Amino acid sequence: MRQLHATNFVAENKVHVIVNGDTESIDEFVDHIKNNDIKIKTSATPHNVSELVDYNGPDIDWNRYEIRFMTGQMTKGFRLANEELDKIEKSLTNITDKS
Repeated sequence: MRQLHATNFVAENKVHVIVNGDTESIDEFVDHIKNNDIKIKTSATPHNVSELVDYNGPDIDWNRYEIRFMTGQMTKGFRLANEELDKIEKSLTNITDKS
């Protein structure tokens, strides 16, 4: 598999994935997803993989997508880090206030 584009539809509880590659690598990817829970945030509900459908949309600018994806992931990471740092700061403030 050479390239992958995933879109999370939270309200529908779905993830749409577009994969670019040869048949063998795409089949391996689908088998891996079917047989492994790859979600970062685990939940009690298992995931279901639907049948493969050929993509008939406009050409995807993979370079642009990868740049946007990396930027989005960095933003999520910074947001999570800030949330965790706020929790640590509050804990330290509580400790020093009690002293």
